[in-house]
Amino acid sequence: MKMNTKQHSVLCLALIATIAVFSACAQTTEQKSDIDKLIGNWSGQSTCVNKEKFPACNDEKVVYQITKVANKPGTVNLSADRITDGKPVFMGAFDFTYDADKKLLTSEFKNERVHLSLEFVVKDEVLEGGIYSLPDRIQSRSIKVKKDKDPKP
Repeated sequence: MKMNTKQHSVLCLALIATIAVFSACAQTTEQKSDIDKLIGNWSGQSTCVNKEKFPACNDEKVVYQITKVANKPGTVNLSADRITDGKPVFMGAFDFTYDADKKLLTSEFKNERVHLSLEFVVKDEVLEGGIYSLPDRIQSRSIKVKKDKDPKP
């Protein structure tokens, strides 16, 4: 089958558009699978790093539950508990934005007393990061949690 120049151009454009669509789908699937890997329970340690500026800070064992946020792509909710006397004590829940390129989870918390940035670098089955006061970015906590293994049925 012989094609004229116009037909050849249309075929090339269709091929380029198809490649672009598949590329975009692959990126969305990659980010979605990265987000899916975050879903579950995480446990570890939250350690005070600046007792001078944050004297009320205490080292804590922590448990986080991460869930998807409906209708907000790239966002997860982290529900945080500390373990006191062997029992979970709810500390708060925060929406985090996930940057797949940087493998970074970020959130901010602000009330009349504090303005904080919460940040975690995602390293496979480990979240490592901290809590920083804003606007000065002084770190108050260093946090390292590992994903809990799913119980076998």
